[in-house]
Amino acid sequence: MNGKKKFKIPGLNINGKYKSAAPFILQEKLKQIFKETDRFFTDDSTDNLHSLRISFRRFRYVMEIFQPCLDTKIFNEVYNLAKKMQDVIGEGRDLDVLEIKVKMIENEINKKIPNYFFEKLILDKNKIRRNIKTELINFMINKEINRILANK
Repeated sequence: MNGKKKFKIPGLNINGKYKSAAPFILQEKLKQIFKETDRFFTDDSTDNLHSLRISFRRFRYVMEIFQPCLDTKIFNEVYNLAKKMQDVIGEGRDLDVLEIKVKMIENEINKKIPNYFFEKLILDKNKIRRNIKTELINFMINKEINRILANK
């Protein structure tokens, strides 16, 4: 992905306060991701998964704003990792929302949805949560992520 054109803000001067703010803001957003990751590893509830997804989204948006201040290689790698994480977490979130919606329909129509449906849904949710945890570990140990955290 060539981020130079996609995220360019015409007339923006990348020197000065704007450029010097980039590492601090990116670090704060990454710290929030790490905090939400800790929560998710402690309790992989629907709410914690949703909070984690929001943290990744906010980080990606900040990356887009500060793209001109970042090395292109680092930007592309970290941005693509964050996007991948959002996609994987989104799969988990979709299953959570599906479960909630089906239970609402079950109550609304006053008919019992077969247990095998919910059993399969729980298996799929557990599988995607394991995948999310694996990808979170990969994200957290990535050298470029840690370079941003260390402000190098």
